[in-house]
Amino acid sequence: MNYHPPPPPTTQRPAARKFGAHAEVKYEGFEAKVRQVLPKDEHVVMGILAMYGVLIVVGKAATGGGEKKEEAAPVAVASTSGDIPSVDSEAFGSFIESESNLNKLIDSWSK
Repeated sequence: MNYHPPPPPTTQRPAARKFGAHAEVKYEGFEAKVRQVLPKDEHVVMGILAMYGVLIVVGKAATGGGEKKEEAAPVAVASTSGDIPSVDSEAFGSFIESESNLNKLIDSWSK
């Protein structure tokens, strides 16, 4: 009988898993110059966001910042002696102090 003992256990480690890592990339031209200043992808993203922010601020400063012009306050129209003033006008308080004017107001509601 030919008996062969099992081979000794190997001490090899399993291959390391990279989980989405990518190989070193060689950049050329303009991107190589940008990568000298902003080496990581995160730095490039922050640089682009900063560029947009600067463009927005400069654009707002150049166009006046979108300031709103002050609108004129509406002027209340004075009513004639027989008319009922608007509830929002200052004359309405003095108008309803008179009982005849108050009756006039109530009569206008029933029409």
